Amino acid sequence: MIKLFLLLLVVYSSSLFAEEKRPTVGLVLSGGGARGAAHLGVIKAFEKHHIPIDAIVGTSMGAFVGGLYASGVSSAEIEEMLISKPWKKIIAQDYERKNIPFRRKTLERDFAADAKLGINSKNEIALAPGLFKKQGILNFLKDETYGVRSLESFDQLKIPFRSVASRLRDGACVVLSKGSLAEALYASLAIPGGFEPIEIDGEMLVDGGVANNLPIDVMREEMKVDYIVVVDITTPYDNQAEFNDYFSVTGQLINILMRKNVEQSLSSMKGRKNEILLTPNLKGYTPLDIEKYPEIIAIGQETAEEAYGTKLAALSLEPAVYVASYEQQQSKKVQTRAPVIDKIEVVNGTYLNEKKILSYLHVKEGEILDEAQLEADIVQIYSLMIFDEVSYKIDKQADKMVLKIITTPSWDVNGQFRFSFGFEDNMKGHNDYFVKFEYIKFGLNAYAGEWRSRLALGKKTLLSTEFYQPLDPYDTFYIRPSVFYKDEKVYVTPSIIGDHSIQADLDQTVPFQTKEYGGALGLGVNLSNNLRLEVSGELKEVRPSTSILIENNASRTLTDQEAKARVFKTKVGLEYDNLDDPFFPTRGAHVTAWVKKSEQTNNTKDVDYKQYFSEVTGAMSLGKHTLIPKVQLGESFNVEGSFDDVQDFGSFFTLGGLFSLSGLPTNAVTGNNVAFASLLYRYRLSEQDFFGSLSVPLYIGMSAETGTTWYGDAAFSRDKLLYSGSVYMAADTILGPFYIGFGSTEFDYYSLYISLGKSF
Repeated sequence: MIKLFLLLLVVYSSSLFAEEKRPTVGLVLSGGGARGAAHLGVIKAFEKHHIPIDAIVGTSMGAFVGGLYASGVSSAEIEEMLISKPWKKIIAQDYERKNIPFRRKTLERDFAADAKLGINSKNEIALAPGLFKKQGILNFLKDETYGVRSLESFDQLKIPFRSVASRLRDGACVVLSKGSLAEALYASLAIPGGFEPIEIDGEMLVDGGVANNLPIDVMREEMKVDYIVVVDITTPYDNQAEFNDYFSVTGQLINILMRKNVEQSLSSMKGRKNEILLTPNLKGYTPLDIEKYPEIIAIGQETAEEAYGTKLAALSLEPAVYVASYEQQQSKKVQTRAPVIDKIEVVNGTYLNEKKILSYLHVKEGEILDEAQLEADIVQIYSLMIFDEVSYKIDKQADKMVLKIITTPSWDVNGQFRFSFGFEDNMKGHNDYFVKFEYIKFGLNAYAGEWRSRLALGKKTLLSTEFYQPLDPYDTFYIRPSVFYKDEKVYVTPSIIGDHSIQADLDQTVPFQTKEYGGALGLGVNLSNNLRLEVSGELKEVRPSTSILIENNASRTLTDQEAKARVFKTKVGLEYDNLDDPFFPTRGAHVTAWVKKSEQTNNTKDVDYKQYFSEVTGAMSLGKHTLIPKVQLGESFNVEGSFDDVQDFGSFFTLGGLFSLSGLPTNAVTGNNVAFASLLYRYRLSEQDFFGSLSVPLYIGMSAETGTTWYGDAAFSRDKLLYSGSVYMAADTILGPFYIGFGSTEFDYYSLYISLGKSF
């Protein structure tokens, strides 16, 4: 026992002596996007050879890897994070669609394109400051650095650390040494134009690579270590590149900008024997190659292994000394204690009523704070889609702990100008296009009233304006008055004016110009973010017209036929929507069900009738494979008068077009009853990367469809069903869904479709 005690004492004493005498090592990690995964490989080699790391300074991806490691996240955990995390969701997806208000889901479905201008908090027209908002990546970084959120200085981390950012005002280098580690890492990562800038201590900050992509000087000035190991993974100039598009030009400009300050940093190393340069050979790897993380990590580790014998061996420690002086320090746990919240304040920079914000908080005054729950509450508040950022801090004021919820208005907090265009052509004479513009004024009052106006041109001319007003602070109940004018061309089968039978040639549809104007009033309740119930009334005047060629034995006459009627409708509708994407969903469901009563009055022919309609669409996925089943069922009943006299063409159910009896022209089959079912299969060919707009997701797939429409009050008959199918290729573009498809319906009807801006 005495011998064992003496042995332990010797080991302990030698480790203390070695700790005092051994040289200290600092690690400088450059920026370079996905190429920065090589930094992790270097760290893994250091661990293998017992080389201590006493300080880390990083820029951009170097700050990400180095900052997480300095905070106590192990190299194995960082590697797992890089390889397996859903980076598209973390970075590119700003909101979980299931969390956004139902009203915003409705607005989102109406405009497939992402193009928009915003109206900021100063009521100025503005563009988004970056492709991606910062809340998603910030939330991720806060989760990963949760254990060190309360430290006063980055010197208190398990490894002292500095994050390097650039000041947007003048491009100056900013060294972050305290505050929120998550915010410091984000600031260093925030590529201009890609991510939103972040404000820290009153300054707007962006990616540190702009000012100092290889911050050796920061290590020298702030960390005072004996040896500095510098890892340079920046992209060199591409002397062979062809600069024939926007991305090649801007990519080279960014490389030049960053490489210039890197060359200056490398030049400053000349003659310094205590500074060691490692340059992983990453030729062929780009800053966007996130799917190649395992290869890049391995290259970093190989580089450090090759340099060990000639450059790094002198920095290694004996195993016992390494364990005593380094790994034990790395295993320290940061202890935090949850405070009791005495008071809750909202520092709100938006128009939203504070009651709405507070309604999402689970913590109450006088209770112990559950920070994990608070973080989840913050996500819900942010998902209201009017904030650039939602954060919190805990202040001590006169012996009271005050929880402050801080909201920053979004760049488009007061409104949006949106625009979209699209077309569809079946390559057989039926083609349509549309151009849509929309202006939405948000924040008319503290209850988040909205004014929405739309203009559409093309197949449908539409001019409408709508006022949406929540009736309580929580947007549970609302009122929605609107007025509109519409002039639309619709194609209907000849049976609408004939003998109630499907014609032999479905291409011989009759074009009707249907003009209508009027107003509507909706009263609704948002039962949840995914479920809405609405009762509405609509009063309008309709004026359909067409030109019909009348033939008899003596002559052929082109006759213009016009009609006019006044229509009053009442409707009760229920809608459920928890699809994860409105246009290319991978999971969730969308369900619509309504019942309405229509009363038509004109000079000679009054028609009253009732209708119901239901549609169920689901999405389920396994890996890159997605199935989307859809079922529609609609029926007219209690008809008083003749349905042939109905002038409101919005009351007819139609089928035809891509994924709606593919192979037929749009609206080729028309009736006052409908039954339809389809199964759509989709396979994802490509993955999005950090910059979702730079690599368009591509899909291929096929569909199987069956359905029919019919007139009168006859029951559904399977004999009337038509069967069709399609194959297609699709892309999720910034202008909306793009499809190229081929469809075929029985009886030799087929079409080749090109479509932009229309959903599945």
